[in-house]
Amino acid sequence: MGAIAVSKKEEQQIERLRKELRIPTKAGVLRMALKTLEHQTAEERRRLEIHESVRRCAAADQREHRELAQTAVGRRLLDDSC
Repeated sequence: MGAIAVSKKEEQQIERLRKELRIPTKAGVLRMALKTLEHQTAEERRRLEIHESVRRCAAADQREHRELAQTAVGRRLLDDSC
């Protein structure tokens, strides 16, 4: 892969992180950044999938509760009439 154009400020950030994290090369800093972004993206994707799953299950639970409540009311009315 060829060189990547970065601003002077970004180059300074990369160098500062390289020293702080004790990563031997600038390319190593970029690899670490990519791994971190991949991890964060995967975590966010999982969080959204879990949130959607919880939402679907909650909706199904509400429907089931409504159906059970209606059945219970109907049974109570039948029991009261006898």
